[in-house]
Amino acid sequence: MKRDNLLFGALAIAAVAFAEAPSGYYKSLEGLSGNDLAAAVAKLAAGHTRVTYSTKTWPAFEVTDVIEVEGREAWRDMYSNNLVFLPGHDALNIEHSVANSWWGGKSGSGDAYADLFHLNPSDQNANNKKGNYPPGLVATPDLLDNGVFMVGKPQAGYGGDAGNVFEPADQYKGDFARAYFYVFATYPEIPWKEEYSYIFDVTGGEAKLKPWASEMLLAWHHADPVDSREMARNEAVEGFQKNRNPFIDIPELADCLWGEGGKLTGVSGVVRSLIVNRPEAPVFDNSWLTALNTYSRRFWNGFSQDLTVDEGALWVSIDGSDYARCGTTLDIEPAYSEQLNPITVKAYTEAETDGYTLRSAVSTLTLTPLNPDEKDYSVARWEKVTTTAGIPGSSSFGIILSANTQHVMSTSGGTTATAFMNEAGFVEFTDELVTQLPVTAAIVRFTPRGGKHIIGVYDTHANLLGYWLNTADKKMKLDPESGTPATLEIDASGNFTATFEEYGKLQFNKSQPRFLNYTTAQGGVELYGFRDFNSQVGIDLPEAEEAEPIGISGGDIIAPEGMTVYDLNGRPVEGRGLRPGIYVVAGNGRAVKVIVCR
Repeated sequence: MKRDNLLFGALAIAAVAFAEAPSGYYKSLEGLSGNDLAAAVAKLAAGHTRVTYSTKTWPAFEVTDVIEVEGREAWRDMYSNNLVFLPGHDALNIEHSVANSWWGGKSGSGDAYADLFHLNPSDQNANNKKGNYPPGLVATPDLLDNGVFMVGKPQAGYGGDAGNVFEPADQYKGDFARAYFYVFATYPEIPWKEEYSYIFDVTGGEAKLKPWASEMLLAWHHADPVDSREMARNEAVEGFQKNRNPFIDIPELADCLWGEGGKLTGVSGVVRSLIVNRPEAPVFDNSWLTALNTYSRRFWNGFSQDLTVDEGALWVSIDGSDYARCGTTLDIEPAYSEQLNPITVKAYTEAETDGYTLRSAVSTLTLTPLNPDEKDYSVARWEKVTTTAGIPGSSSFGIILSANTQHVMSTSGGTTATAFMNEAGFVEFTDELVTQLPVTAAIVRFTPRGGKHIIGVYDTHANLLGYWLNTADKKMKLDPESGTPATLEIDASGNFTATFEEYGKLQFNKSQPRFLNYTTAQGGVELYGFRDFNSQVGIDLPEAEEAEPIGISGGDIIAPEGMTVYDLNGRPVEGRGLRPGIYVVAGNGRAVKVIVCR
């Protein structure tokens, strides 16, 4: 398993190292304290080069915020473990770590709005949940907890009068703190809005951090020291803006301004910043990487899972238990296979480095018991369908992917009339064929009905979960008997379209990653058809026979051949233009009640 290596290349990745700011860059700060020091810090950034927001931000991010994951370039995201690969950036936002609504956005200060030192590529869902809430310690993450970023009710003493706060993971807390220090030191006199003064007070026309906020941010600053990635980003941003974040170069500056105070000394010449790297997250060997630090594996009759640890002690939690010290081999007993429930293993490493005790990011492994005699389409090979004529029929399966992020539709969601199909994560490609699906991926089958097709949704063991049934725009459910007929096509761009007579098309919502029927334009989707099973894994067993689905579209019931539509008085009806009510579709040895609504 390859490391998640950063692509900066300018600095050696070492446990402890030094990096240098340009000679004399901080000379103007020498010997200053209090308000004089604060004014000098603000002056350092005055007149820096503004990078045009959006059109130039993403090209800048390609230099400042790209990592390499298994040989592919992906965006670095401090808001989630989701992987979005370059060159596209669908499902990501340009996020202001300090909410721009606090000062009126672009119209309040164009420089602050476009400043790269507090802009980051961000998972859209996490960004939406964060909103303009302040940082804090979360007591109840009822809005979001994705393993990296939490949003919810604050602990006592945090958040000011905000109803919710956001809390980043430990490995990013210092990054956020130093971004906040930079913004409040660089832009004290922009029009900060008092209605958003969760963490600041405006005095004499300047914003000052409130004591609870400065104390918390200082704690984050000390607990998560500057690492080589952050220093490399500082260097890269300087290449665009011609200024630096002094709180990265001179960590003690934060204490001078918001801590115990005192004069800043020793910065008139070359500033050598201490870099302390966290240990890297442990790697679950020979398990499939489904997201950053997130793995999947199937097992039967027990096995031994080895972990790679670069440095430090390994701590492991199984199914929510307390973390305990562990060796680098985890034995899974055969008895677990019979329970048929997935096992969740979380692990991190902890190391003593230059006086710091630092934990790595948490790695997560989902273990799924799988009888080797069961069919498993997650280890099949899938080929992109490029023509309408190539869309697989009712005798084969397909998978539906978001066009730009290459995330596959999942089996979760779709259980109620207001539900939707989530995305299960990215798939693995080999020679342009999809060769691995996540555990929760959905496969689909298209059954002809009335000149159109009904979409059947299955798990990767080919168990039917239900048929895609639309009840309104952005509302669907998986029904065991009935589905909404759709016209299936592959357009000129190679995207797959499933157009329903009512309630739009099957599309991908990039801002809240999910597959759903929309009447407005969303993200495109692609269709991949089953080609064959990988030679080493997967057993192709005979398909189980399924009852033919019933089509429902508005007031029309499209019955399979051999079945008839009846009203509740037992009278056969045409099945077209029906009034709202309950009908019975009978024949072929079964009878199904169907509700028609408008």
